[in-house]
Amino acid sequence: MTEQEITIQLSDDPFDTKTVIVKVPKGTKLMSTEMYAAEAMALYDMVDEEVEKVQKSEEITNYITEGEIAYIKKETRNIDGEAVEVKIEALVDISKKNTAVCNLEKEPKEIVDQLEVGMSVDIKVRSYKQGTLYASISDAMDEVKRNEIYNAIGDKGIGFKGKVKELIHGGYWVEVGGVQCFMPGSLGGLNKLHNFEAIVGKELIVMPITYSNEKQTIVVSHREYLRTMIPTAVENLRENIKEHITGFVTGTTKFGIFAEFNESLTGLIPKNELDESTLKEFDNRNIKPGDEINFWTKEIISDRKIILSQQGPKINLWDGVDDKYKPMMITEGKVTKVTKYGAFVELEKGISGLIHKTKLKNTELTKGDIVNIKIGSVNVSDRKITMNLV
Repeated sequence: MTEQEITIQLSDDPFDTKTVIVKVPKGTKLMSTEMYAAEAMALYDMVDEEVEKVQKSEEITNYITEGEIAYIKKETRNIDGEAVEVKIEALVDISKKNTAVCNLEKEPKEIVDQLEVGMSVDIKVRSYKQGTLYASISDAMDEVKRNEIYNAIGDKGIGFKGKVKELIHGGYWVEVGGVQCFMPGSLGGLNKLHNFEAIVGKELIVMPITYSNEKQTIVVSHREYLRTMIPTAVENLRENIKEHITGFVTGTTKFGIFAEFNESLTGLIPKNELDESTLKEFDNRNIKPGDEINFWTKEIISDRKIILSQQGPKINLWDGVDDKYKPMMITEGKVTKVTKYGAFVELEKGISGLIHKTKLKNTELTKGDIVNIKIGSVNVSDRKITMNLV
């Protein structure tokens, strides 16, 4: 190793060179187009700013960086008979020695309208021509958004608003924050869609689930989002179980009709729970997927198993019992059962209470006896009423 003068080419411009004295094998020439140029320069103790310049020359395209808008070029144009000032170009400082040019005529208007001198923005450097960097603001935003979506793959806690742009073979193109994603047709709804055209143009919440090498895009699912909503939807259904519901048919079996409702729930209306007119259409096989149908909730067995009915809302006989029967109230009841614990007395159909054996006062009661009782306590949640003989 001896001290030698070497010439280092700092960019694609063959005249952009610097001569330095370093300890290298005789005849060594470093070119910035070589992959190891920046590392080699650092090895030979060149100053940081020269290393940075070489690194930039190696990465002149397709990288995102942050910069500050230094200048916005404007023109006055005649638009619909009026003189309008239009922003056409922005210069963005990305380092002390590097400035990128952004063609604002190729940027979305909603972005251009917000740009001001001194504003910090992310840009994506697209090309390097004759010593000038050319960049795009919207491309940087799209890539940042794309990375955000990609990094959320498999995370069931993150959803994105997307617009279904087009129906294609096998599914849909969905635009998510400016990023084109693919959604298979089978994932466009909670159940199989009966009309694939129906969601085109609509905004849906989707979740990224994988990356398609075939289509070179992120795959998203509206169904996955709907499934995450099921527990909350079921809880709301429990709280409003007497409400009349409108849904639509997703399919039929010999047992009844499956219906989708409240966006994320599916239930079965058994054949014996259909009203007269619907039963007639069912028997004639006139019920089709997509048909609107009305019903009430009969029973919630689990989040995925809900029984529906067209015969009327589920009635809880104990609703309001604590308002109707108050402690110390005297009323009449019918003995329905006598056990070793005491006697059960029915106040009305479905509403019974217990006279504990210690309160019977050696009275012998038999099933069917009509007795006068005094209410002790009423617990609606446990469906228990205590009482004494008068």
